[in-house]
Amino acid sequence: MSENLGPIHYLMYEKIKFQDETTDFLMDGNFSQIDYKPVSKKPLEEILDQENIHGFLQEKIDIVESRLAKALKISKKPSEKLFALGQRCGKDKDFSSFEEIFTDLNKYLLDGMPCDRGLSAFLDGGDLYLITNTNLHKKYEEEINLADSKNASCEGGHSHDHHESFELGQGEIKELKKAESTYHRYRLDFLKGYFSESPYEVELINGINYRISKK
Repeated sequence: MSENLGPIHYLMYEKIKFQDETTDFLMDGNFSQIDYKPVSKKPLEEILDQENIHGFLQEKIDIVESRLAKALKISKKPSEKLFALGQRCGKDKDFSSFEEIFTDLNKYLLDGMPCDRGLSAFLDGGDLYLITNTNLHKKYEEEINLADSKNASCEGGHSHDHHESFELGQGEIKELKKAESTYHRYRLDFLKGYFSESPYEVELINGINYRISKK
């Protein structure tokens, strides 16, 4: 499927690369037990399959998610490392508003392609909720078939400059999905580190969602 390369694709590429940086951080650069090679850090336009942008990015997501899932299983002290990585990412950031916070956090949080709508962000009163609509990380705990990745496509009908799933919504949070997720417990460590020097604290809600509120 031919598409036009837009800002949303560059943002996705940065998220993908950060997922690999997380694996690197967990493994201290030792990838001998990791099945797949890191994704390229070359400029996106140099490596992109212009005729299949969605499939190209989906394949990279599957690779970095598979690598990270393995790293989380075999890394020494993963919780401590993820907290430290979160501290590094949150250092000297603008915590003046939830809009600024989510804009920055969205550079790090990878939950599939935007059209998967895996994660939503909502303001409810004085709290920011990161809501998991679909746990897109669970499948990577087992080996997946990367041959299917490039065949992925999106429904279209949205801009490649921005995607509605990256917008901060507002409303009363009435019901949140509940599940057990190893990935989300480790993401909590990262988020706790990220907010450790901020006026905010974060808690895990129902196993796969997060509430960020004033300390």
